[in-house]
Amino acid sequence: MVPFGKAKIVRPGHDLTVVTYGALVPRALQAAQRVERESGVSVELIDLRTLSPYDWETIATSVAKTSRVLVAHEDMLSWGYGAEIAARIADELFDKLDAPVKRVAAKDTFVAYQPILEDEILPQAEDVFQAMVELAGY
Repeated sequence: MVPFGKAKIVRPGHDLTVVTYGALVPRALQAAQRVERESGVSVELIDLRTLSPYDWETIATSVAKTSRVLVAHEDMLSWGYGAEIAARIADELFDKLDAPVKRVAAKDTFVAYQPILEDEILPQAEDVFQAMVELAGY
């Protein structure tokens, strides 16, 4: 059983935090492994597992440790869980941050059922990787 409100640290790290859930967990893990291999950036990957409630303590502890955070989710960029989590991080953990909160999410449109369009609309491992590189270089 997945405990409600308890995130899982999928991959410990010390340079930047990725907060994610669902389908983005394996994509973010793939991107984290690549960014460490290519640039030595150590990524802490948090799988929220539940969204209501979500594990704020794990997020806050990780952000305090890494000072950089990327929120990655498959919902639209605007008005979703990721936007709310990013806003709370920016609001409550601003003094812990060395860079702006970054987000990777689906485009603000309906998701197509055609596979090529779906891949274009939803965030892929490459999108997460590029965001990690940008955030690490800030």
